[in-house]
Amino acid sequence: MRSPAGIRILQFELLLDLFLYFEEMSQEKDNQLESFIAAEIEEVIQLRRRLHQIPELAYQEFETSRTLIDFIKDVPGVEIESGIAGTGIVATLGREKTGRCVAFRADMDALPIKEETGLPYASQNEGRMHACGHDGHSAILAGLLRVLARCSDQLKGPVKFVFQPAEEGGAGAQKLVDHGVLQNPKVDAMFGLHGWPTIELGKVGTKEGAFFASTNIFDIRIQGKGGHAAYPHLTLDPMPAAAAIVQALQTLVSRTTDPLAPSVLSICEIKGGSTYNVIPEQLTMKGTLRCFSEDHRAEMLKRIVEMTETVAAAYGASANVVIRKEAYPVLNNDEALVAFWKSVASDTMGESALVDAQPTMGAEDFAFYAQKVPSCFWVLGVKDPEAADWPHLHTPTYNFNEEALAIGIRLQAEAALAF
Repeated sequence: MRSPAGIRILQFELLLDLFLYFEEMSQEKDNQLESFIAAEIEEVIQLRRRLHQIPELAYQEFETSRTLIDFIKDVPGVEIESGIAGTGIVATLGREKTGRCVAFRADMDALPIKEETGLPYASQNEGRMHACGHDGHSAILAGLLRVLARCSDQLKGPVKFVFQPAEEGGAGAQKLVDHGVLQNPKVDAMFGLHGWPTIELGKVGTKEGAFFASTNIFDIRIQGKGGHAAYPHLTLDPMPAAAAIVQALQTLVSRTTDPLAPSVLSICEIKGGSTYNVIPEQLTMKGTLRCFSEDHRAEMLKRIVEMTETVAAAYGASANVVIRKEAYPVLNNDEALVAFWKSVASDTMGESALVDAQPTMGAEDFAFYAQKVPSCFWVLGVKDPEAADWPHLHTPTYNFNEEALAIGIRLQAEAALAF
């Protein structure tokens, strides 16, 4: 008969054996996942370069969509629905599985920017380029699908892969939500990523709550009375009214908004007139508003209209403000899902790889998914640690860092397997 001390030693040995067993199993899984990624990564890189060569604007991503479908269509067990909102794709792996469904999203569209990278695989479509790294996002998602298919027996529930058109102002996410991509099977949680050029390669980050700002765009038309520039007293010049409106609108942020409620209001285009000596009849202006609170956003939009009309009237002119329908809500990350993602990222990459991601006044239509299901949007470091500087998003020299592709695939694969 064993003594109490002997029993305690046996219990400790059994617990140690269990710990070592699960540690060994975890290590075996990690090694297996790494080998699957290694087997796919060269083709993922080539896919990314091909996508970089064929940039297409919002809702025009037809060749992009065909290229992605060709890359995933022969994957065993995958179901593909294409042509959503014209070019969108939703691929589902393991539809028959009974566990909770997790979804991952990548955007596909490019920007109307002339590329200046000088890369051998630079844009072949003049005046368009992947200046926001959506080629990298889509390649990561396609690679993730092929990697998870190799270990689909370890998945507890279905996984959806959403290749979305028109993130750059076209609100493609809203159209895909309206189409029902979050249903059949019902999505229980959703993840999205963005390559981030201010974060070093090998680092990742996210935050709970408001992460990306809302965005609204608006048009202003100022009506005056045109005439000869030599006789301004016989006209009603809309130019001084426009200048005063630009200045006055800035006080909505600097003097009428709580400093702890951040917002940005920018007038980005003014057009009017045709030559040197003719005062124009009217001017048009375009602007954008960014906020982190829906209540603050509604109040600011109201004040923009009031301020513009009042200032124009003070100059004897009239103004018409049109708040455009193309608007993105605040992107709010789910607190519990962020905690889950951070746990997975820490286990996968080490706690030192996690950075404190800061809220950004940039906008993201991933917010439309986050309004419907618990969601976590995160940022993936792409800056070369050896580089003094790195081209920023929406610039003609930006190029997604291919060394980040495997990191993006690995972290999202771990999240899918752990969910």
